[in-house]
Amino acid sequence: MADPGAGLAGHETSAATLAWWVWCMAANPAAQATARAEVERVLQGRAPGADRLSDLTYLTQTIKETLRLYPTAPVLISRRSKRTLTLGPWTFPERTLFMLPVQLMHHDARWFDEPLAFRPERFAAGAPDFPRGAYLPFGAGPRVCLGQHLAMAELTVAAAMVLQRFSLSLLPDTGDAGRLGTVLHITLRPAQPMRLGLAPAT
Repeated sequence: MADPGAGLAGHETSAATLAWWVWCMAANPAAQATARAEVERVLQGRAPGADRLSDLTYLTQTIKETLRLYPTAPVLISRRSKRTLTLGPWTFPERTLFMLPVQLMHHDARWFDEPLAFRPERFAAGAPDFPRGAYLPFGAGPRVCLGQHLAMAELTVAAAMVLQRFSLSLLPDTGDAGRLGTVLHITLRPAQPMRLGLAPAT
């Protein structure tokens, strides 16, 4: 398949991911406490620097799990076929544009047990592997996002600084165990206003 010739990049993707991460932390206080304890142990009150990011392993797992649940670009990976293709009972003509449903793939129970649950341990060292292509928040192959490492670094820095300063919680009227509907506006956004409790970290 060939590149369709048009692309989107840098459309508030880091900001959107950080917003979803804040929501996941508020909805999962045990994971938030574990991540904060790691940040306190590793950074000891210092600002996060490039030399310590690799030590924030659990925090990184929370970001990766957020990207699994709420991939910033959930359907924007596309390819155009160079020739006629037959897939099962369907035949697609040459130059058909295919869009990969990344969010659906990330929620596939064949690869992720309890796929709608927030479980950062999926990305821990020694955790069971999932097939190549089952998790691709930054795409895959020769056209993988060039900014993926920068994005993960900036997300880790921002997340660490949030946990150093604030405790995040759901408001009492938040329903459905912290679930939030999603809507696609180039990037994945919440379908309703994202309202959270914010207090100084203790």
